[in-house]
Amino acid sequence: MCEACNNNDIEALAKASAQADSPDVDRQRRSVLAAAAAGLVAALTPAVFRRQAHAAESGKFRVGYIAEPAHGLHFIAKEKGYFKDEGLDVELLQFKSAGEGLTALKSGQLDIGTFGSAAPLLFISQGTPFTIFGGMMIGGQALIARPETAAGLKDIASYRGKKLGLVRLSTGDVVFSGALKKAGIDPKKDIVRVELPSPGVVVEAVKKGEVDVGLVFSPHFTLAEKQGLVVSNLIEDFYPNYTCCRLTANTADFENRKGEYQAYLKGLIRAYKVYSTDPDETVRIFTTSLKLDEGIIRRDTYTRKAFASHPDPLRKGTLDFWQAMVDADYVAAKDYPVAKHIDVDVYKAALNSVIAREPNDKVFAELATFYAANNA
Repeated sequence: MCEACNNNDIEALAKASAQADSPDVDRQRRSVLAAAAAGLVAALTPAVFRRQAHAAESGKFRVGYIAEPAHGLHFIAKEKGYFKDEGLDVELLQFKSAGEGLTALKSGQLDIGTFGSAAPLLFISQGTPFTIFGGMMIGGQALIARPETAAGLKDIASYRGKKLGLVRLSTGDVVFSGALKKAGIDPKKDIVRVELPSPGVVVEAVKKGEVDVGLVFSPHFTLAEKQGLVVSNLIEDFYPNYTCCRLTANTADFENRKGEYQAYLKGLIRAYKVYSTDPDETVRIFTTSLKLDEGIIRRDTYTRKAFASHPDPLRKGTLDFWQAMVDADYVAAKDYPVAKHIDVDVYKAALNSVIAREPNDKVFAELATFYAANNA
């Protein structure tokens, strides 16, 4: 897939498509902007997905994901037959970047996207009718360095002045910027930012000494360790329990098919129980689905616990993440009402339905407690 796709492309596409949709733009200019947005869609979308968009079909979901273990609830639910139990036919489609995935979602080639937090929030803030209705991942980002550099990185203050390789507007970028600000470090002035197109390029830049530190997500930091680099810190060390990948849908389709989206979430909730109680089966499914080394999957998922897979919509955490984007000056419409684009009721209905089937299940009861604490 397109190696050059990056989050600058996300910003360009979001801006072009938002302007094209604006009622304040005259017809001729709107057509020009729409053509520009369409061109970006074509450029960013892999050839295999450049098929004609079509309306969502009842009972079917085309779901986009990034190849990382934390997105594994999709795989569990599909392999265990939970989606089928709920009357759904689900197709899982892998994307290389959030830019690719969101262009496919916006253009109607996907029904559900699992593409971070920053990218969908950026699109929403520029007028794209997306709805965040569930979650997939908490945490999962890390800082990597060569061993001699990592030896001097004892706390967040030790990153001051370092040359940092990252993917702009990735979850790690937003969260680490927020953590630096809280520590009194200006992420624009006190860190030398080197924006790169993908996590793989970030790893290579660290290896070659082109940057001091790299910021990447699982499994890239564990793969980097196999190449002689060191995880200097998990971002969780500086910013605990931060929100990562959200489940995002086109609002019109979500409103028209709430019952089916609820059924999808039931499948994920049941998958979460497997993830929580059966590590061996989870590792097997993740390894088979992602075609990654079993040791890497087990280390990130259970041994190091670099992330948590979780289906909750995390309204509070998502709004905290939005505020971090605002504070970092990553959005122009800082007062945009993104809260109106977060739906927690469908997830709650799905959870209640699953609990009604198994009222004594401890895992589902814990999910209910977690929901109450994170979605007020």
